[in-house]
Amino acid sequence: MIIQWIQNNIWEFSGIICSLLGVYFSIKQQLAAWIWNILGSILFGILFYHQGLYSDMELQGFFIVMGIYGFYQWKKEDSHWKAERSSKQLLMLGITLAISYGLVVGFLHSRLTNWVSFAYLDATLTGLSIFGTWLAINKKIENWILWIFIDIIYVLMYVQKALWGTSLLYILFIFLAIRGLSQWKKSLRS
Repeated sequence: MIIQWIQNNIWEFSGIICSLLGVYFSIKQQLAAWIWNILGSILFGILFYHQGLYSDMELQGFFIVMGIYGFYQWKKEDSHWKAERSSKQLLMLGITLAISYGLVVGFLHSRLTNWVSFAYLDATLTGLSIFGTWLAINKKIENWILWIFIDIIYVLMYVQKALWGTSLLYILFIFLAIRGLSQWKKSLRS
């Protein structure tokens, strides 16, 4: 049964493996995280296109670009790696911009595409994911808290789309984000 699912859902399965490795190496604060994240984004971009989750598909393109940027950003600072806290103003601005993005892109997708799922929710989660990625690239510890929130909502959306493997992946992401928060807090203290 599992082998059959893997064969029928090879894009989803391959994306899951790459994404898990990306988060694992992010928690460990290792540069390889960005390579695995880029590969996972390519695979999930293909999957989301076929599912009509256009904001998620576009997000994968953003993740690829940010993965390249994150790789170089972490590479130049690898020997002096240290997590930092964000200011409340930065967090409020980022969340406000993410929600605004969700409203604008959700509106555009609902008006300009024929087959879109969860236009506003998907776009808002995309906006928040963009902000979460920016926080992670800049080693802001709050990225993990934001990812926990985002991943919970993604699980609910993917269950509605019957993307069972992706739903399970995002459940794992929740637990990994909790672990990442714990690990980065230790880095912050040292």
